[in-house]
Amino acid sequence: MGWRSIKGERSVVTRAVRAGDQAIAGRQWASGIRHYLKANRHAVTVAAAGESDQDQAVLGSIYYNLAELHVMAGDVSMAWLCALQACQVYQALDPSGGVPGRVESCLRSAGPAVRKVEERIGQTADARSRYVLLSAGLVREFGPRALRIDVGGGALDGLTDPTEVVDRIGESAIQTYRELLRHGVRSTHDDVVRTEHRITQARAIIAA
Repeated sequence: MGWRSIKGERSVVTRAVRAGDQAIAGRQWASGIRHYLKANRHAVTVAAAGESDQDQAVLGSIYYNLAELHVMAGDVSMAWLCALQACQVYQALDPSGGVPGRVESCLRSAGPAVRKVEERIGQTADARSRYVLLSAGLVREFGPRALRIDVGGGALDGLTDPTEVVDRIGESAIQTYRELLRHGVRSTHDDVVRTEHRITQARAIIAA
């Protein structure tokens, strides 16, 4: 295959994501994974060019959706890894760094970009709550030492104890959404409820 411009690479990503979404609509998980993996390969190239943080956000969304596809396909290890990668991408775009106490100041200083900043903070919190739930699933499948995996840069925030993952990453995700609801312009109570539900599920899985 010859050289392709970044614009051409973006077009490949868009087509592959659309094909993946069609496969998902038809509950064809293996096909969806195949298309999304193609989208991922090209999205990595686009993101590496550094032209736009939106390209990074697209890469994060691809990892996020791959995590769900691997869940549906029954591969909990790959689901966890993709969830971890989604967190890493989104957190690099989040001016709060995933810290709830920074949310208000980030929004206040955002000016006309406040909706975009709020979106980036919310994407991180959402991805981190998904990571917590999938971490619990990994522990259920492979035992309490399952998060001590030397892949993808290691466990998120360096936390390998399942209870700490829930208490620190999960609770901070909930608190972030509460701060967004209090100070933001686009977050809703449903975001808080969804995040709380995931963390409650994760806690129950780990305690079982």
